[in-house]
This record gives sequence, C-alpha cells and structure tokens, in this order.
Amino acid sequence: MTKDYLLEIGLEEVPARFLKDLSDQLRIRVSDFLTDERLTFSSIEPYATPRRLAVIVRGLSEAQADIEEKAKGPSLKIAQDESGNWTKAAQGFARGQGGTPEDLIVEEVKGEDYVFIQKSIKGKPASEVLQGIVTVVKSMIFPVSMTWHDYQTPYIRPIHWFVSLLDDEVIPFEFVEVKSGRQTRGHRFLGESVDIASVDSYVEQLRDEFVIANYEERQAIIREQIEKIATENNWNIPIDEDLLDEVTSIVEWPTAFSADFEEEYLAIPKRILVTAMRDHQRYFYVENPENEELLPYFVSVRNGDSNHIENVARGNQKVLRARLEDALFFYENDTQQTIDSFVEKLANVNEHYKLGTLTDKQNRVQQMIPVLTDAAQLDASVSQTAQEAASIYKFDLMTGIVDEFAELQGYMGGYYAKHFGLSEEVANAVATQYLPVTSGGALPDTQAGAILAIADKLDTLVGYFSVGMQPTGSNDPYALRRQATGILEIILDQNWHIDLESIIHTLVSDRSQEAENVTNDLVEFIKNRLEPHLSKSGVDYDIINAVKEANGLDLVYNVNSAIQLHAMKKVQASDYREMMEAITRVTNLGSKGETEASMDEALAESNSERQLISVINDLPRQETDPQVQLENFNLLINPINNYFENNMVNADDEKIKNNRYATMQTLTNYINIMLDPREIITKF
Repeated sequence: MTKDYLLEIGLEEVPARFLKDLSDQLRIRVSDFLTDERLTFSSIEPYATPRRLAVIVRGLSEAQADIEEKAKGPSLKIAQDESGNWTKAAQGFARGQGGTPEDLIVEEVKGEDYVFIQKSIKGKPASEVLQGIVTVVKSMIFPVSMTWHDYQTPYIRPIHWFVSLLDDEVIPFEFVEVKSGRQTRGHRFLGESVDIASVDSYVEQLRDEFVIANYEERQAIIREQIEKIATENNWNIPIDEDLLDEVTSIVEWPTAFSADFEEEYLAIPKRILVTAMRDHQRYFYVENPENEELLPYFVSVRNGDSNHIENVARGNQKVLRARLEDALFFYENDTQQTIDSFVEKLANVNEHYKLGTLTDKQNRVQQMIPVLTDAAQLDASVSQTAQEAASIYKFDLMTGIVDEFAELQGYMGGYYAKHFGLSEEVANAVATQYLPVTSGGALPDTQAGAILAIADKLDTLVGYFSVGMQPTGSNDPYALRRQATGILEIILDQNWHIDLESIIHTLVSDRSQEAENVTNDLVEFIKNRLEPHLSKSGVDYDIINAVKEANGLDLVYNVNSAIQLHAMKKVQASDYREMMEAITRVTNLGSKGETEASMDEALAESNSERQLISVINDLPRQETDPQVQLENFNLLINPINNYFENNMVNADDEKIKNNRYATMQTLTNYINIMLDPREIITKF
C-alpha cells in the first residue's frame, strides 16, 4: 500500500519573478528529504500561486525501508581477554548496538581482527518521518527575504498557514509559531478558508474557492482566453512568454479582458507604446493581423471573475491613459530639441562619482575606436562610423522618454538619431551599444555597432577596475561580469583576433598608477568568462583552465584552442597524452624563468640539443590558428623526448645550464601562447 502526501506553505503574495524558481526548489528539497529518509515515492506534483507553494507526493511508501547494517567495534585484542572471554569493552559495544555478546562476529580489516555486530534497523512509519518535513520549510533559500512580527527568521514573505496531510491524516509540525493542519485559504476576495478533506480533494476544493493551484493549468487558461479575444475581434495579440509567466504568477483565478485607448496615442513610436503596456502595466498589446501595426487596444488579466469586469477595464484604461499621456508629452518635447542640446547636458552627469562625467566617457570611447578597428583590421569607413556614433552615443540618457522609460536607453538613441538626420549606420551603432543585455542575447549586427559596444564595455571595465571597484565574490552591483561576457560574445561573433591585453594595459596606464596589477586583474576577469562559455560547448574543465592560463588575451584564439584541444583529446587520445606529457616537461622547467639569456646553438653539446634548438628557431612567435600550433606541438614530441633522454638541463657548466634553461624558456613561451599544459590531466 502507498499513500499520498500534501505539503502547502501559505504566504503573503510572493513576488512574481521568484514564484516558479521557488516552486521548483520546494519540489527538489522535498524529493531530497524523502530520499534521505528512505521513503520511496512515484512522483511529486508542484503547485504554486501567489499565496502558496505546495507539493503532492504520489505513491509514498507507508514506512522507511528496513536496513541491515554491520557496526564495527573494538579490535579483537581489546574485545577478548587472554582466555578468549569477551571483555567489558566488547560487552558494552554489543549492548550499545542493541545486541548481546553472542551476536558479535570477527572480521579482518587491513590485517587486524575487529569485532562487528549485524543490526537490523526497522523502518519508521511515514507518518512519523514526515514530521521532520519542517526541515524542508526551514531550509528554503530566497533571493530576497523579510522578517515580521517578533520573529527573527527571514523568509520570502510572512507565513500564515501550513497544510500537511498524509492521505487524510494531519502530519503535525510547527514553524514560526504556525502549526500545520488541514485548513487552507481560497482566493483573497472571492473564496473562503476551507478544510482539506484529503490529498485527493486538494485541487478541487481550492478550485471551489476560486484558486487554480496548478501553475501550468492557470497559464493555459490565460493563453486560451487571450487567443479567444483575438479570434473574436480579428486581432493579433503577440503573447510574450516572459509576460505570460509574470501574469500567471500574480493571479489565482484569471479572467482576461480587453479595453481600448485613444487613437491619438498611436502617434507615439510603437516600441514606446509596447514598453508602456507590456513592461509597465503588464498588458498584452494588440496588432493589426495584416500589417502588424499597433491598434488602440490592450488585453489584461484580472485576478478574479468576470463580475463588474467593465469597471476593472475602465480603471486599467485610466492608468494606461496617464502613462501614455506622459509618453506623448516627453516624446513631443524630445523631438523639438537637438542632439547637441542633449549632448551638452552629459557634461553635468557623472557615470559614477569616481569615474567622471558621461562626456568624459564619450571622449575616451571615441579615442578607443581607432585602436580597436586597427586591431581588428577593419576598413576606415567602419572606424569613421563608430567614431561619429561615439561622439554622441549617450545623448538619449538626457531625453525625457529614457528618463521615464529607462529600458529604452540605446533604442531611443538610435530612433532619435535617425529622426535628427544622422545616417542609418550611425543610428544603428547607437541603438545597439548595450547589446547583448543577457548572455546569449542579441548582438550588434554591424561592425561599427560591434566596435562601439566593445569600446563602451571595455571603458566601463577599465574605469571600475582602475578605482578598485571590481566585483568581489558574488557581489557585482555594476554588472561588470555581464560587460565582460558581452565583449567575449561580440568578439566571437565577429571573429576578430584582437590582442586585448595590450589594449587594456594602455587604457589602464592612463587611469591608474598600478597599471600592471590592474591589467592583470582585468585580463584574468575577462578570461574567467571563458569558463561558462566553453562549458556550454562541453569542453573539459582542465582544458578550460589550461587555456585560461595562456599568455595574452586573444579571445577567438583562446576559444578555438580549447575546442581544438578537446577534439584532439576525444579523437586521438594517445597522441594527445603523449603531446601533453612532452610539453609539460618543458613547461615545468621553462616556467621557472631563472635566466634572461637567449639560447645559443653554438653551446649545444649533442645532436638532440642542436635539433631541438633548430626546431624552436623555426617556430613562429605568434600564432592565430590553433590547429597549426597543435601540428607544431606534434612535431616537437620526438625532439623533446630525445633532448631529455640525452641531455641534463642542470649541467655542471653554468653556461651550458643557462643555455638549456633559455631553451626551455623560449619553448615554454611558444607553448604558453595556447595553454599552460601543467593544468592538463593526462590520466583518463
């Protein structure tokens, strides 16, 4: 026989953006608890609404599984006396394990005899074990939390009730002076409190109290209602999945409805209207199905039934009208200004009080553009476009629209740039300066836009690192990790071989007296972004670490090196291992850096030494194709092995010794262009 178990945590309204993750966390924690407690089950069903997190465990065993356990006691020489009788130590051990000396057995462990006792541990009933489910409630982790009343226990929101039922039996526990029971609460305005008769009746009893407990069912209802409104009115209503998730997380009994707004507001650019409706009011916007033009309607979802829905619609119209009136005012006022008037205001606004004004930032970025375009070997026209964009690219931060709708920064810069007569190329570069806004997100689609976005992010990183404001631990208040990830993704997308380390050093030297330390910290910071990127591609962690330790910062080369190494490891495992062992021997010696001498073939004492020096002299000093470098590594294996077989690096003659260390150091420098092989694990 199996049973079903229900756990419900009743709360004040949980912030919508956290609800799904917290529901998943509760399901996982309950699963782990049951597994740890040796209670088997068939499935766990999650339920989540703004006021509750719940799970139903199906097919739960009635009791823990019995276990057989062998307990180890003292060594035999302590457990028995000279006559072979059990000592007090043995008797006490047996008694402590719930047995008698007759139950003791002797087994050898690492050459010495010990006494053991075989124990049978009877599993506890599920009803007893589940009283410990309170540990799950206590162990939940929240991105934000609060305290209430006199309790000093932080939680996502104040707890008001617990439901804890094994079939129809209440499983008792207590937390923050709230005791578990069978009473839950229905919809805040439409429903009542209700006693849950059994686990099987939970969902339907809540439905009777105007609560759709299942998140996916609630979302499907909302989607269906919106699609019905679209069909009835011959509208196209784009369903933004993030918005749908948010709306699903703030309602318990959804009722979708439509309303209109004045057509005069359609004079506002579509992106502004969509932002006002979708991002600020949680409304779904409406399009003409024939041409995707915006129509003067919106769809919202009420947390309640359809009674007096017209009053709700009027209230939403009133709120939206005020928002759109502001948008229209700011838009019309902005378009009556000039770009120069906005640019002038940047001199009065600090990027950060330690970093100077936005005018300073624009000037630095403008000066950085030619350096980056030269490094990427781009046409002069790209540099000219990017510099023109850089001279004004922050101006939209001074506009009324961006002040009201901050999420439109960049986009409005591009829109207004075209409005004020700047070229399409310049406007596009301005519009894409913040991309990507998330890892894996959209990237600038022009070279000028990509260069401007890199320069902007690089200036931000150099600035914050130069004044000692780099991230510490998980704390990253200025989103600098996102900026570094953006640089990586843009450069990889454009396939530009850029020596970022030298560029960073030049930039840092102008802003910090500790140029070497700051440069090293920032280069390491950017290299650390390689790890999540390469992990997604399945590259082994030791290869990632080895590439991160390579000299220089050519991100395209770094990524390609890791991918090529990983491919060789999988396809040519023995060759890979032999190559790594050879170049690791070199690096172990060459990385010591004890000499500044150059290797001299005239000081070679053997053919193998002369051969290795000759091969090294033929190697290129900079490589942009990791496949070529791997081929060179393979060519080096035999000369390296012959060298170590016939030559002692630590020779008695100081000149010979220094020359051999110089040989190792020169070869190590070439190897370190790609990786530090000391990070590689060769036993696999």
